[in-house]
Amino acid sequence: MKVALFQFAANAVGKVPAVLEHMLGLVFQNALVKAAGLDVVDLTPLPREGEIITLAGTLPPEQVDESASRVGAGAAVWGELAFKPENSPVLEEMEIGMRVLRVGTGEPPSTFSFRFRAMRGDVRSTSLSVDVAALEDLVEEMVAAVCGELGIEDGSLRVDRIGEGLSLSDRALVYFVYALRLVADKEAKIKLYRRAISADPRFALAHINLAQVLLGEGRYGEAMNALLRAHVQLKGSEAEPDILNLLGVATMNLGMWEDAVRVWKRSLELSPGHPEVLCNLASAFAMRDMLAEAEDHYRRALEGRPDFPLAWFSLGKVMVQEGKYAAAEEAVYHYIDLCPGDPWAYFLLGTCQMELGKVEEARFSLSKAVQLDPSGEVGKLARSKLEG
Repeated sequence: MKVALFQFAANAVGKVPAVLEHMLGLVFQNALVKAAGLDVVDLTPLPREGEIITLAGTLPPEQVDESASRVGAGAAVWGELAFKPENSPVLEEMEIGMRVLRVGTGEPPSTFSFRFRAMRGDVRSTSLSVDVAALEDLVEEMVAAVCGELGIEDGSLRVDRIGEGLSLSDRALVYFVYALRLVADKEAKIKLYRRAISADPRFALAHINLAQVLLGEGRYGEAMNALLRAHVQLKGSEAEPDILNLLGVATMNLGMWEDAVRVWKRSLELSPGHPEVLCNLASAFAMRDMLAEAEDHYRRALEGRPDFPLAWFSLGKVMVQEGKYAAAEEAVYHYIDLCPGDPWAYFLLGTCQMELGKVEEARFSLSKAVQLDPSGEVGKLARSKLEG
């Protein structure tokens, strides 16, 4: 089931309450995904540089229901945090009010209350200590309440995976939360992720997030070095397939096709149905015009994740190259259902329909591409086909 997770409101502002709020949110979301097996859509606002975003009032159920419905979620979770003692510079307790809503039913949300005392935060010095093991115990109770409300059996909850990929070091988690939620500058994120790794060298998500930022910045050599160090620390762990997947991405972007393919194949040996790895391998095969192999790997990715937009779109492109226009049209329709505003999808769809002799449908699809991207590359290509 897909669950929309909203930011919890808080009765205090500043760095210490914000870090505590996001630390709880991090462990809670991790547990919902890995322990409960839920598909979580995180609707927490992204950070803006120099600004800590705190929600002063609890979101109304009507707004939550509408927002969750827009992202295709069947349930929503949100609530409020009360830090105690109130108006004190030292925070020693956090009361959590959690709400769980079944989206689109018209029923009121169920409410749950929890209390956490294994913490101490000084808002004057910004010093903070948290018993992370106790925090995981709290999150176990919260996740159990969500699962009960959604009809998920207690026996299916993997309690041992609540903290998977995270750290029991509160210092490492503080650095990680700052990087993830409280700063927007990429260089600051990189430094904070490195500090989190220094505090706990086996902090898997810190290694992964550091590599993702470096890859996003085009710093492929640095990403490769960081991932090689991560692999030394995390070889044999649950995170190894993800580390190898990102290592393959860095390697491919450095122009080493054979090495990237070898790394991705090793990742698949450890996690045979890994959708991202299957897609990356498929893309590598398509680069070398190994179209049958590419199609096979995209289809395997979709077996494990039928709502994977990238796999549907890329499968469509490969099948156009193969001349399988009817099957490509079907794949692109799947993609459009998931990502309805992409002009490239309508251009590809129109191309398929032209080849299939569906002239009116093709003209509609190409016109849609022009409408969505009137002055861009795809708009120009679509207009050229319409005028040709």
